[in-house]
Amino acid sequence: MSDSLRRLARWASELRFSDVPEPVVEAAKSQVFSTLGSVHAGYRSDLGGPIQTAFGGSAGSGAHAMPAGIATSPSHAAFLMAAWGVVLDFDDIMLGGHTGHSTVLVPFAYAQPKSASGIDLLLAQITANEITARVNMTVALGPARGQMAAHVHLLGAAAARARLEKLDVEQFAESLGFALSQPPRAMYPGFLGSDAKALCAAWPVRMGLDSVDAVQAGLRGNAAILEQPRGFIDTFARVSVREFLDGFGERWHTATNSIKLYPACGYLNAALDATLSLVRTHDIAASEVESVQVRASIFTVGMDARSSPYLNGARSLISTLTFSVPYTVACALLDRSLSPEHLTRDRIADPRVWELAGKVRVVHDMNHTIGSVLADIPIGAAIKRAPRLGTLRLLLGVGGAGLAGKLLLSDPIGTLRLLRALRKAAGTEQGRDFSRATKQLSATVRIRTTRGQAFEETVTIPRGFAGSADQSTLRSLARDKYCTLAAPVIGRTNAMQAADLIDRLEELEAADVQRLVQLNCVARQIVRASRELAT
Repeated sequence: MSDSLRRLARWASELRFSDVPEPVVEAAKSQVFSTLGSVHAGYRSDLGGPIQTAFGGSAGSGAHAMPAGIATSPSHAAFLMAAWGVVLDFDDIMLGGHTGHSTVLVPFAYAQPKSASGIDLLLAQITANEITARVNMTVALGPARGQMAAHVHLLGAAAARARLEKLDVEQFAESLGFALSQPPRAMYPGFLGSDAKALCAAWPVRMGLDSVDAVQAGLRGNAAILEQPRGFIDTFARVSVREFLDGFGERWHTATNSIKLYPACGYLNAALDATLSLVRTHDIAASEVESVQVRASIFTVGMDARSSPYLNGARSLISTLTFSVPYTVACALLDRSLSPEHLTRDRIADPRVWELAGKVRVVHDMNHTIGSVLADIPIGAAIKRAPRLGTLRLLLGVGGAGLAGKLLLSDPIGTLRLLRALRKAAGTEQGRDFSRATKQLSATVRIRTTRGQAFEETVTIPRGFAGSADQSTLRSLARDKYCTLAAPVIGRTNAMQAADLIDRLEELEAADVQRLVQLNCVARQIVRASRELAT
């Protein structure tokens, strides 16, 4: 079958708001809170100003880039917001990727010129989430994962705009195909070792939006590119799971969204939850810490191993530190928190943090690996729907030849346990909805003190992640995150008023949406920009 993009486009074009279950709408609003919060945090970060200097020049009109209030074109507003949103790794993630930088921000960028209502925004966001996440899960057992799966935002941007502008099914599908025609591929040296990581969503967002322009101008896209020989799936999947391309209106990826409560990779959140719980519960002073052991899954251990070569003490980059177990755990030990302030140059230069970081040791734990690999999110749902292939091939799909080799050499017995677990799980599920999906990225932290005491805690599902709490609790966490991160930029009053509007986003008329955008912009900029547009 090679018509999946057309089927996705048809479903997205025909979806009515009344077709969307209430829990999905609530999860979408939580995603709005989290994504806009990450944009404010990134704008206020040390890289926020340089991004604005480099890319903030006027590139048209019709929209405003939140929170700078820059009057620019919708596509350029989406580009800037996506860049700020990625900077601190403070985004959210669902079963299918870090979609919000495109699926949330593109509708907001186009809200003003399209006079979009709250329902228009939500339908564009949700349909883009569902298309993007489905396609990405089809290739989840492949080399590109997490924020490095830049193709997510090619689809997210194109789908959100196509829905908002009411493209017909063929133009919608061809826009998706055009966007996938030359997908970017992130490389670790750039992603973890440079500030270019800030553009890992922004550049693909621009490409996705350009693809819609191209198709509307009469250029043809290949709507069959997803499944054709040597097409997208063949290129990006070690083991493809095409079952994700079905289940429209039955399985909702949007409802699986997890909210990050720390400016760091999601693979770090369990270790941070455990560390903070220990130091707060047992009143452990940083000066009393003798050693810290973090036992975690291959996801966390592998992430830390990839980032550690780029650590450079006080001169380390934000892109490196948000993926570093020792640095983030050391901040939690020292200040009993991990916030955007820990990623400012002054705090990065604090010698006390680096002294503590030197006491943190990261150790692989096969029990955590088996539990995390088989949890629905990030890849367990793909494994459970994968064809019954050889277990070694499945392991290669999870992490590639390098990971498989290291596991076999370092823990042959544990690797056999993992292979048995993969063999048992593969192909066991078809069609089940995602209402009980969990994001189990577990870790155990053990702290030894200079007084000879030892304290240990295990966190299975981090706070804010799917499966950690009900939708109402996750919504509350997302709202608090937004208000906390937006208030220093736009003021607490504006942040609270904006939060109240997001809470009832589906009720907003176009004028209310314009007000929501204005509230999220720095006051002096939006006033100046409005005057410039008037003249």
